[in-house]
Amino acid sequence: MKAVVNREGDALESIYKRYESLLRTVILGVIRDESDVDDVLHDVLLQVWEQGHRYNPNEKGLRGLLVTLARRRAFDRLRRRAAYRRATESLKTDTDNPLTFETSTISSEVEVHDLSQLLNRVIQELPEAQKEVIQLAFFKGMSQREIAAKRQISLGTVKTRLHLALRKLYNYLVPMQSKI
Repeated sequence: MKAVVNREGDALESIYKRYESLLRTVILGVIRDESDVDDVLHDVLLQVWEQGHRYNPNEKGLRGLLVTLARRRAFDRLRRRAAYRRATESLKTDTDNPLTFETSTISSEVEVHDLSQLLNRVIQELPEAQKEVIQLAFFKGMSQREIAAKRQISLGTVKTRLHLALRKLYNYLVPMQSKI
């Protein structure tokens, strides 16, 4: 840990090599989803790197600290996943939500064009990262996992960006719902 505090390049790699197997087991025991293990392990190591100066070797050993951090980060991941699931479900079941209600057949091509332009304009106002996941998910038909793999970001990041973008679109379109 002294090497981590001194920002020596090999310090984190040494910790990783020594404790990776143990930490993976701890994390998997909590989240039970191998696809998230690497993200949680990365979060743990990042926290060690950023907050290594706070480590007190007299309190508990490094092994105990790493196991505690791994469990906490894994539970954090579970809570975020549950919150995302609840938000997604509430968005789907919200009958007043202009993003989820079924539109009746629109007879006029002009109306369709106007709606398309409005939606494109609203999407263009989103932050770049949120705009990107909306376009990949809804216009390219990619799954959240595919987006995460293509953009080399965590699945949780994709889900968060998608949720934030949908919430912004919803909040923008609600006042206009009677006109749409």
